[in-house]
Amino acid sequence: MAHEEFLGRVPIFANCTPDEIAAIAGVAQESGFMPGQIIVTQGTPGQAFYLILAGRVEILRDGQSLGAFGPGDFFGEMSLLDQAPRSATIRAIDPTTCLMLSSWDFKALLEQHPSIAVKLLEVLSRRLRVADERIGR
Repeated sequence: MAHEEFLGRVPIFANCTPDEIAAIAGVAQESGFMPGQIIVTQGTPGQAFYLILAGRVEILRDGQSLGAFGPGDFFGEMSLLDQAPRSATIRAIDPTTCLMLSSWDFKALLEQHPSIAVKLLEVLSRRLRVADERIGR
């Protein structure tokens, strides 16, 4: 499956056109991880978004396993917009390949393609509205 097809399934990119998805894919990089290798560490500043292309990873919070992610799953999408501390540690279970998008590359991309930023704001606004409605009940 092409990187664009994987990226097109990520909810925060749901409103993007094929050309915008291709632009995002153009600044993303493939990274490989061996079994047992830590990809991100809980509590450290988030600086990248990861989309799993192949393999499996374990999600750990405070040393406890919360489950696993596989191809098509992703983590760290909010790191594209802020550097808040990671909420979990992610460790490769199998040999794993991820498509990685750094926050600095993504922010530079938004300057070149403001339409992506507008669409991202629409998705985030919708998410916030849903969260507010849940809290307000």
